[in-house]
Amino acid sequence: MSKRKRKNAITLISLLLTLVVLIGFYLWYVNKDKASDHTKNAKETEQEEKELVLTTMDPDKLTSLHMVNAEADLQLVKDGDTWKSETDPNRPINQTYVNNMINLIDEIKAERIINESVENLEEYGLKDPDIYVSAEQADGKSLTLQFGIEAIGGKGYYALVNQDNKVYLLNTSYGVGFNYSDIEMTAVEPGPTINTEHIHHIVIENRDGNDFELLYDPENKLDYTPSDMFSWVILKPYEEGYLADGSKVSELLGNYGSFQYNTCVDYQSEELGKYGLEDPVASLYVGYYEYYTQTLDKPETDEKTGEEITEKTYYDTKEYKIYVGNSDGNGNYYVRKEGSNAVYTMKATEVDKMLHVDAFSIMSSFIILPNIETVNRIDIEIDGIPYTMEIERIKEKNEDGEEETKSIYYYNGREVEEDIFKDVYQVMIAAAYDAEMKEEINAEGIKPFLTISYHIVGNNGEAKVLTASYLPYDDSFYLIRKGEEDSILHFFADKRKIDKIANAIKEFKAIEN
Repeated sequence: MSKRKRKNAITLISLLLTLVVLIGFYLWYVNKDKASDHTKNAKETEQEEKELVLTTMDPDKLTSLHMVNAEADLQLVKDGDTWKSETDPNRPINQTYVNNMINLIDEIKAERIINESVENLEEYGLKDPDIYVSAEQADGKSLTLQFGIEAIGGKGYYALVNQDNKVYLLNTSYGVGFNYSDIEMTAVEPGPTINTEHIHHIVIENRDGNDFELLYDPENKLDYTPSDMFSWVILKPYEEGYLADGSKVSELLGNYGSFQYNTCVDYQSEELGKYGLEDPVASLYVGYYEYYTQTLDKPETDEKTGEEITEKTYYDTKEYKIYVGNSDGNGNYYVRKEGSNAVYTMKATEVDKMLHVDAFSIMSSFIILPNIETVNRIDIEIDGIPYTMEIERIKEKNEDGEEETKSIYYYNGREVEEDIFKDVYQVMIAAAYDAEMKEEINAEGIKPFLTISYHIVGNNGEAKVLTASYLPYDDSFYLIRKGEEDSILHFFADKRKIDKIANAIKEFKAIEN
């Protein structure tokens, strides 16, 4: 390389190095200014925040709290870990709401100072404050807050803090957080949460309407039905018991799993009449079981399986009853529970679901559905002509010497085939309720077209007769009478279905599918 070219190369490299240094210096200088500005801004922000923390209170040292607003004037004092009303120590106070207020005053922050030395308090709604709060600690430190009107734009409330004569803008949470009503500050006793699968009894008594009663009957004592689907009996509003449809009952019971009170309007009322609870509109009783499991001190052995048992499940019988009074005009009812004079409110929609039960809608559609294994004889009368169906059961020993029961079937005294007997029986027990009467019908003097009486024996050996009669009404329906001749009529049966039953009994032959 020539001397001249080498000199040019050195010059070029020097220029490039100089450029790199200049760029590096420039970047350092720019970032230095930004870092300085950021530090300055952070310090200024920290200083501003520090300046806007007006005062603090120690929640653990608080001994009293006084809150006044348009709907409450409540002086609270601390008793151990519990806040109580100073004027009414027996009143249950909502501890959650008290703690909410305490959380607001542990550090009072202002959004900004509005007026350094206020002369016209009325301008900010502070001449007659909407909310007044005072608190005191055990060491003598105190706090006073006064809230005026809400600032334009809803960005907060004008407030006075202690006695420094400055108007501050405090966050909206302060104005809302001290606006509990007197009713809201009364603690609400929680109602029970019930496993609806463990409910066994419901009773509804209505002052001006029909009562309702539903009872779990696992032994099917009403008519010894063959299915767990019919383990519930409707005892009211009807004079006779009627089977309920298990699936429909399960759906209904879902309404009774929770008793949620909204507010306690009077924790110890001496004037129940003003809430309509002196003579309640209705009452509701729920009987249920509460199960629990306990670990055994000493393991046991299952006699059937030989397995070790380390814990057992037990249950307690529980009950809950409420009385329902007037509406409060805001979509709730006044209620009280049995044994208490505390008056609560409950949502009308929830109460109505509990009280207004259409008994017919949950009834089993079958009029009489006895298990054929419990039936000994069936007496039938069609247009005055008697018929009989009978099952004779004989104990015999088989080839292995084991005892068996042999059934012999009779129709009008003569032996018939089992299949034909059971075919006709299936048609008979298909008799169903078709509709409920909307008004009472006088059936005096009307002779039944068809009467069927089932003679049954339950598991406990108790003999029973279940009778249903079908009285002519019109071209579409028969009147249904269950039990005695003087029993009140409630339901209709489809005439075509009852006629089919009568024909099957008279013809007594295999039913074609």
